[in-house]
Amino acid sequence: DVSDLKAAFNGSNWLPSITGVYARRWPSGKALAEAQADDQYFKGFVDTSSFNKLSESLMVAIHEETHMWDLASSRSQWNQFSSSWITNDVQFMKFNFYDSDGGFPRKEILPLITDDASSETDNVYLKDAQQGEYHLNGVTAELNASLMGLPAATAVAEFIDGIGASNSRNVALTNLSYLQLYLRVAKAKYPAYYAKLKADPVWRRYVLVQFLRTAYWTAQSDRWAAKLGSDKVPALVKRVHASENRAILEDLSGYALPTTAGDACMGGASGLPVISGQPASISVTAGQAATFTVQASGTGLSYQWRRQGTPISGATASSYTLANPGAADDGALFSVVVSNSKGSVTSGEAKLSVKTSADLPPVIGTAPAAATVAVGQTATFSVTASGSGPLSYQWRKNGSNIPGATGASYTTLPATAADNGARFSVTVSNAKGSVTSADAILTVKSGGTSTTGVLQAGGRAIFPGGTTGYHQSLSGGTFSASLAGPSGANFNLYLYKWSGSAWTIVAKSEGAGATESLSYQGGAGYYYLEVRAVTGSGNYSLSYVLAK
Repeated sequence: DVSDLKAAFNGSNWLPSITGVYARRWPSGKALAEAQADDQYFKGFVDTSSFNKLSESLMVAIHEETHMWDLASSRSQWNQFSSSWITNDVQFMKFNFYDSDGGFPRKEILPLITDDASSETDNVYLKDAQQGEYHLNGVTAELNASLMGLPAATAVAEFIDGIGASNSRNVALTNLSYLQLYLRVAKAKYPAYYAKLKADPVWRRYVLVQFLRTAYWTAQSDRWAAKLGSDKVPALVKRVHASENRAILEDLSGYALPTTAGDACMGGASGLPVISGQPASISVTAGQAATFTVQASGTGLSYQWRRQGTPISGATASSYTLANPGAADDGALFSVVVSNSKGSVTSGEAKLSVKTSADLPPVIGTAPAAATVAVGQTATFSVTASGSGPLSYQWRKNGSNIPGATGASYTTLPATAADNGARFSVTVSNAKGSVTSADAILTVKSGGTSTTGVLQAGGRAIFPGGTTGYHQSLSGGTFSASLAGPSGANFNLYLYKWSGSAWTIVAKSEGAGATESLSYQGGAGYYYLEVRAVTGSGNYSLSYVLAK
């Protein structure tokens, strides 16, 4: 989780935000960003207007800045030697090109490309009159840069809104395949030159590590494939892992490589430990145990957990539990070093967030339940929630706030047929945040009666109509009605019952407007409803249920 870093983003001091992200998701990128950030060339590519814009621009910025590093004489000399940033510990893997022993233009690999997966890049790097003449230096320079840009984009992919990093997967895979094809041409047409490369242990390590890094970051970025690549990526993966292209790397490095793309990840071929599941950030309540876990494979593994980069005494298993975290542990960063006889790899950092009793956002315990009523009846929805007080409530109907509905429960107005299927929810808030319940559906049972009419001021209408003008209830029960009259008018609603000698009002609704409702529990007898226009004239609608 890096939401706290995004929240703290400052366009005039953006470096802490991005180095914080990399520390958790791409550890070696932290030092890389710090090393490159002061360069004016680098700053020319980054957009610091927002955290998302910065995220989108970083792939190109780091890719291009890596090219500038390749031009620095301390790190490279054209067609003589170069170096590649690998990790914090291996910042520069320096290697020779042996160009005078048979180096050749990279355009010679074109006949080996039998698909169109890299056609756009081919036009720039291989078919261009100048670019096509570059030798092995040009191949490794693009591969080095793309294996900086892809991790940079993957680490912040969820914040990328535009297309600034949309080819980062393609570029990395394409440039790895160019290296494979260049080596194939070298072996077939320039054997003495190929023998020079193969005899160099640094070269053997370089091609192996770059293959594994490409496979690793391709896998890590799979979840963001739509943002960071095109529909050509599967074909490029197939090309990189084709038997003839895998074979040239095996021949040069001396290692047997994985036979499928899914098996190829950092360390797999070299025997180093492989971290397949990074420790995840955790949020707990004070006193609640917090457990961090790493998933790793390899032989003879050992573990050492670290807090803020310092080893934790006795924390030497694949998981680490902090039994009783408190306020002092809030924000602590945990990582783990996984080692075996071949070496070690370090996980990303996982953040621990500890919430005290005064820091808890609201949590809904029991959500509002669906309700079923008849026309004219009311329904009550309620919620239970916990969190730091005070809690506030706002009920909504069909997504719109209901004025005055700000308690832990809400009772509707008497239902009409139009309310059938209405959605009720509630947002519970406190100083630490808010949470909205799922919708509870109101079902209004059919079986009532709906009618419309027109009344003039002083007029009245009786329901039910007919020859008797009243309703006989044999068993009693609920009598309910809802009235909607014209805007600006004053209509009232009355329920009458025969007392044996006279008609008596037993329920009424006499509000100031023309929207009225009533509900009455009564026994067997004779009843009727009256709509009365006190002031104003116009159309009205009435829905009612009279107990049978």
